[in-house]
Amino acid sequence: MTRGCAVSRRLPVLAALGLLLAGCAGTGRPLACRAVGGTAVYLVDRGWHTEIGVPVAALSGPLAVYRDIFPGARTVLFGYGKKTFFTAPASSVEEYLIGPFPGPAVVQVFAMTTTPDRAYGPDAVVVLPMSRAETDRLSEFIGGDLERGRDGRPRLIAVGHRPESLFYAARSRYTLFHTCNGWVAQALGRAGLPVSDDGVVFAGQVMARGARAAAMMCRPEGP
Repeated sequence: MTRGCAVSRRLPVLAALGLLLAGCAGTGRPLACRAVGGTAVYLVDRGWHTEIGVPVAALSGPLAVYRDIFPGARTVLFGYGKKTFFTAPASSVEEYLIGPFPGPAVVQVFAMTTTPDRAYGPDAVVVLPMSRAETDRLSEFIGGDLERGRDGRPRLIAVGHRPESLFYAARSRYTLFHTCNGWVAQALGRAGLPVSDDGVVFAGQVMARGARAAAMMCRPEGP
């Protein structure tokens, strides 16, 4: 579905540059849980890249438009990344080397007819039960980072390999310190969850922090 953000997908280059931070390894498996009250929002591990899955019914404010854009969808995934790497493959060593440098960003919006835990398996997903106020704040954060066109709708800049995968211009810029994973952690924190984006670069950090938050808000799956 996605190729991930520029920093995390180019670990060999970054390691050579000395950018592999000690705190980014060995975070352990995320927690699969059953939501206890509220709406189940999904933190999804896509390898080196994390995304947020929001049930269509919980999309509000600036994100409510996706109910019309994706009729029949059950969950919508939101991911962040550098425009050049998200929407077009790198074709030279030079492009890989400049990947971590600042540049325009995009938000990928991907519609699903199922839930992420069923699509990717519980080991790749943390379920976060959120209140209506929290999902509203999450929608406001994500929607607030979507650049608007003249019609007031999110500005579409590219279509992915499948029609249910769309790329929209982001207001914020991608930097080494504002990556796809930092954006996801920031979104969860702005929603009101106990998830900090401080020092976040890699997916494992986000999944570990999400798992800790989930442990406080839901109980493990089981009989």
